[in-house]
Amino acid sequence: MFRLTSIAIASVTLLGAVHPAAPEPETPFTESAEAVLVEVPVRVSDRHGNPIRGLEAKDFEVFDDGKKQEILAVDAIDLARKARQPGAPAEPLNPAARRHFLILFDFSFAHPKAILQAQRAAREFVLSGLSDTDFAAVATYSVEHGMKLLMTFTSDRVQLSRAIDTLGLLPTEDLAKDPLSFAFDTARTLPTSARIGQKESQAAAITETLQTLQQVSRARYDQYARLRVRRLTESLGDLASALDSVSGRKDIIYLSEGFESRLVTGTRDTELEREWIISGEQWKVDGDKRFGNTTLQDDIRQVGDLFRRSDCVLHAVDIGGLRLDPETTTVDNPAENSLFELVQPTGGEVLRGSNDFRGQLDRLVAATSLVYVLSFRPARSGTEGKYHALRVKVKAPGARVVSRAGYYERPPFRLLSPLERNLVAADVIANEIPVSDIPARLRASPQPDASGLARVPVLIDIPGGALLAHQVGDRLPVEIYVYAHDASGALRDYFTQTVSVDLALHRDRLTRGGLRYFGQLALAPGNYRIRALVRNGQNGRMGLAVEDVRVPDFSGRQPYVAPLLFLDSSSPGIFVRGRMLEAGAPRGAPDRVTLLPTPGPDLLPAALPEMRSGSPAHVSLVAYYFGEPQNDALKIGAQILTEEGRPLEEGDVRVLERSPSDSEGRQVLMVAFTPERLSPGRYSLRLILRDASTGKGGHASAPFLVR
Repeated sequence: MFRLTSIAIASVTLLGAVHPAAPEPETPFTESAEAVLVEVPVRVSDRHGNPIRGLEAKDFEVFDDGKKQEILAVDAIDLARKARQPGAPAEPLNPAARRHFLILFDFSFAHPKAILQAQRAAREFVLSGLSDTDFAAVATYSVEHGMKLLMTFTSDRVQLSRAIDTLGLLPTEDLAKDPLSFAFDTARTLPTSARIGQKESQAAAITETLQTLQQVSRARYDQYARLRVRRLTESLGDLASALDSVSGRKDIIYLSEGFESRLVTGTRDTELEREWIISGEQWKVDGDKRFGNTTLQDDIRQVGDLFRRSDCVLHAVDIGGLRLDPETTTVDNPAENSLFELVQPTGGEVLRGSNDFRGQLDRLVAATSLVYVLSFRPARSGTEGKYHALRVKVKAPGARVVSRAGYYERPPFRLLSPLERNLVAADVIANEIPVSDIPARLRASPQPDASGLARVPVLIDIPGGALLAHQVGDRLPVEIYVYAHDASGALRDYFTQTVSVDLALHRDRLTRGGLRYFGQLALAPGNYRIRALVRNGQNGRMGLAVEDVRVPDFSGRQPYVAPLLFLDSSSPGIFVRGRMLEAGAPRGAPDRVTLLPTPGPDLLPAALPEMRSGSPAHVSLVAYYFGEPQNDALKIGAQILTEEGRPLEEGDVRVLERSPSDSEGRQVLMVAFTPERLSPGRYSLRLILRDASTGKGGHASAPFLVR
């Protein structure tokens, strides 16, 4: 019979959340050189703001630090014409052309009831105003707590609307602790009647919290008015710098009432001040009051520069215009010009004095629907983080060109802030950017569970040599992020972990056998896209693996064959088992151990085994609801498929052992497979199982490499 084993390495430390390792002191870093292709998203509109279509490479000129560049390609992406038919698969989109909307709620310069009005409008925009190719994110700002990113850029409307509903101010039963901020709240949805009462109580709680923040602000406003504005500009500058890590143009929708513009621009002379000036008593005039604060003016100009350099545009929505409550409605708004002062240097606009928030955002979406992506290959200076000024010209009469003001040469990973590191990883996952510094391999295998949600064990196979490339020191932090999104793009489950490997003890094992990580998801029946990102937390090298997985409905107990799992007899390397939650159990519950069926401790699962023609391999086949194998009624066949999935030939397989059905209707077959006369390349093995007594059957496959 089979021995069910779970292998653990005592000296491998498992951490519950990702904390990228700081570089060891007095240790030099080595960074690899790279050929860089710069992609510049450009929006071209006429005098009326309508996109100009039909432009080609000959219509553009690009200058990098004043030097004209050869445009290698122009990709015209018309998002208005890319509407996807319901049920159709999403087309891949260049990340540089994708629209990114960051909805930023300002708690410090807005009345609580105005924020609630903006909250409702923002939720409506996220749920029905965005196209299926758009990404959105949610953040909040307050003087007391600074800038907080609640949701990273994603197409998941469920998580985005949940973040907007609570604004991060309300405790929930299951607030996610996702370091990349894809998951805001993974609690199950309540029934409709319960949600209504919940929303009413949420609104009251949010209002109370905002009023408390506002009272704190009012108590300090007179003394620290300009300091508060300066903190706002500093936070906006930090945000712009961090967003440079995200591909493409970022449109920040800033929901605020603004501050008193006199703090920046000054006020008109009073009659008394004019008399002082005429009489030569200028020293009596308050310069900041009359001419504005030059420090704040410089801060705002610098923020504008940072936004343009990071390809960000700040659009301010004067949510005072959304207020319907007489208590918060004012005739004279002393802050009416401050929003303009903020957005004008970034190239944005102010949407003010209107309750048609959705309509104005719809116009913004329409105006940004056409994007031209210009590609060129610049000369590298070799200076880390060097800034290059960009200028784009268009040969079209009356054309208005909007493009980023410049770009930075890629800074080394060690200089990125924690937020920038997270945004880089999230950008790769969300856009499925094909990074392969670490060629990780992924296998997922749904299994039935009594809870109604399937257990989906996930195996990530990570080559040791790639993990160790450019590694310095004996502490290797391996960051692992795994997310499962359904067909609508909604996040259904995830896990993240950092594995810290002591190389003083395990460098040789890692080099020979790599690292194999085994985690688990809990998913309802349906089709899923599983994305796994692996990153060296010291130097930033990473790799992305993606797999489509179908989770069947196990409730009918129909015969089912789980995806095959090759078992590798090569060097064991390092095997790490993550937390295994009972399917449907809340996070923090005791873990459930899901063991792997292996015939011996020297055989470990492999996501993509490397084989030699003529050499046998072990394959684990797990079947459900086929009944007991009696009188050889259970028949097995095999096919070898090409990389494209076409049948090539029959496979040479034989059953070594089989287990009886357990209480869950599962039986495990250990199969020997020998590839014969196969040229080097990638193939798949398909095993076909049929119950001759009932006529029922199923099949499953797994990829393998022939060297």
